[in-house]
Amino acid sequence: MGKRILFVLVSVFFLLTACSGNEPVGETNSEKAAEQKQSEEKNVELNREEYASTKVEDVLVQPPGKYSGEKYDEDKVKAQLDKLPKDLTKEEYFQSLLALTSEDYQGFKEFFDGVDTSYEEASAAPGESDAKKPAGKKVNVAILFDSSGSMNGKIGSKTKMELAKESIQTFVSSLPEQVNVSLRVYGHKGTGDDSDKELSCGSSEVVYPLSVYDQSGFNDALSKFSPAGWTPLAASIQSAGEDLKKQTGDNVENIVYVVSDGVETCDGDPVEKAKELNESDISAVVNIIGFNVDNEGQKALKQVAEAGKGKYQTVKTKQDFDDFFEKEKNRLIHEWFNWENENVDKYFKSQTERVDELFDQEAKMVDLAQDEENRLLGLSEYLESKIDGNFYEVRELIRDRGYSLREYARDTAYGYREELREKGYENREKARDKGYEEREKLRNEE
Repeated sequence: MGKRILFVLVSVFFLLTACSGNEPVGETNSEKAAEQKQSEEKNVELNREEYASTKVEDVLVQPPGKYSGEKYDEDKVKAQLDKLPKDLTKEEYFQSLLALTSEDYQGFKEFFDGVDTSYEEASAAPGESDAKKPAGKKVNVAILFDSSGSMNGKIGSKTKMELAKESIQTFVSSLPEQVNVSLRVYGHKGTGDDSDKELSCGSSEVVYPLSVYDQSGFNDALSKFSPAGWTPLAASIQSAGEDLKKQTGDNVENIVYVVSDGVETCDGDPVEKAKELNESDISAVVNIIGFNVDNEGQKALKQVAEAGKGKYQTVKTKQDFDDFFEKEKNRLIHEWFNWENENVDKYFKSQTERVDELFDQEAKMVDLAQDEENRLLGLSEYLESKIDGNFYEVRELIRDRGYSLREYARDTAYGYREELREKGYENREKARDKGYEEREKLRNEE
């Protein structure tokens, strides 16, 4: 009997020893869980003063509550509400709710404060230079005028020189006012005699430097020369490169028009010079207008135009000459159509994108304010059930806050949208009016 008791006592001893060996030193799991729960239930410090103002401009910059947005945990919030004193004012209860769960509106304020209702300027007009407007190009028109003796030949009652001057004058006067124009004359010194060849072949002179068109100045330049000597075409194309040497870059377009009634007679190579000019940094296109040129001359001048990546057009009458420049004018009219359409589309797209963004931000803020209001109302009812008192005034503060936030979003977004629509319409009308005006100018030029 005594042995059985001893055996039982020893067994119990070993069992207790084994159990105590598996128990961790320090706190038990149950103690840790209790401590964690106690930590979670500690009161969150509520800085009610940050939420004292109910003015919407102040509400927008108030910090979000401890459990705002995705951090919202109803059980934790209610645990904090349970610990609120029972003698707070209605405003203090309201501020406590905000300190716990109010949403963040600072991003919306930053967005609305940063709305810019201005529009970009229209892209550069045909012939207009502006480095800030890569869509447009600075256009330079360089005219090389053959003043060799053969230009004294007559077509009808006028000389080729007279007819060419009239047509050039009409063309240049019809260019957009932003286009720069230059006039270089060649072969205007000496005579066609062999004794004057050196003098005449060395004659190539700018009579109207590259600048915007001035009718009086340009007409005066045209009057300074008359048919005289030989035809240094190659030297003049090379000199045009000097005239345009500073006119380079992606936003620059250089166009050369050679007006001539014959081929090179000064032993130069106009094909080579046209190719060099086109392949240089100037990238000038060389167009040739052959005035009453024979078949052999036409072939030679076509080669010059091809080398300069330009066009060759033969004319035999003033009407032919005018028709050529009329085509150039129509090309400019087409450019004004493109300019108008480009800018009307640009303004409409800009308006639509920004108006849509305002609608989107307005909707997001209205939804957020409504969700916040619903949540606060529900929590106020919970508080009312825990604290003996009427929370009607708290709910009125909650509703007023929600209403003011939603009205701010709606009114601000609406004001900006109307401003964008008005300015967008004005800019589109300006583009349409400008395009129409410039096209009519070109059409009505005689």
